[in-house]
Amino acid sequence: MKNIKMFIHFHRDFPFNFESSWVKACYAGGTGPFEWYPPSDKGPFINITRDGILKYRHYYAGVEEQDFLKAIGQQATDCSVTKIEPYADYYGLGSYRRYLLLTDAHRVAADKVTMPATEESVKFLTSDAQLEAASKFLDSTDVIINRSRVIDVSIEEQYLQSQHREYWDLFKEAIVKVNPDYARHMWWFTGYNVISYEGVYIMKKSLIKQLISEYFSVMEYIWANCSRVYPTEQKTSEIYPWRYPGFLNERFVPFFIYANSLRKVEVPLVFLN
Repeated sequence: MKNIKMFIHFHRDFPFNFESSWVKACYAGGTGPFEWYPPSDKGPFINITRDGILKYRHYYAGVEEQDFLKAIGQQATDCSVTKIEPYADYYGLGSYRRYLLLTDAHRVAADKVTMPATEESVKFLTSDAQLEAASKFLDSTDVIINRSRVIDVSIEEQYLQSQHREYWDLFKEAIVKVNPDYARHMWWFTGYNVISYEGVYIMKKSLIKQLISEYFSVMEYIWANCSRVYPTEQKTSEIYPWRYPGFLNERFVPFFIYANSLRKVEVPLVFLN
């Protein structure tokens, strides 16, 4: 089987299989004298804060560390994966509720399925059978990602229904500055209405390193040019406006796959409920 490591981000206590051979639990922990503890003491959690995300802390000057990590805690895992397990050939990213259905994926027509939030469910989703299925998919593809869905409006319009335009406009500016070759693909945001939301995926090491590098370069441009890095005032239907880094990442991942003409296979997303 291929050498795949998948990292699941936690910010609360939730069922997990700590004995999985390939899926690991992560959390964003504080680094000061009052360092935060893992979400539970049920098993080993990897504190991913030290492995790269702190180099962006200066953009959040004056913001409490716990608020900084709330804003980009999920992306802290993204930033750290190749440092946590430097010898893996493929890396996967997910969150405590979201996994990929890899075994018998072709038998499930839905783009998203729910399972009970139990240790039994997680044992199945993190099993060696799932690893074997992922390995077979990666024999002929670059990326495994959750299935796309059709939306009623463009990707841009859907984003702006709940999110602030300032960060979106800077996001699009930054993409072209970071990689000028992407300029000819920017129509994807305004002229396309099919997208893999919720961003659970497995990708080759070289590709995920490129993806993470480009994403954080985009975010640095936004942080350097926006009116407020950590907005707290609700101006749209989004009650936590400081979460924009995650929402932008959710759009950047499928754009990256499209713009780089990556071979992908889509499988159902599993949501633990």
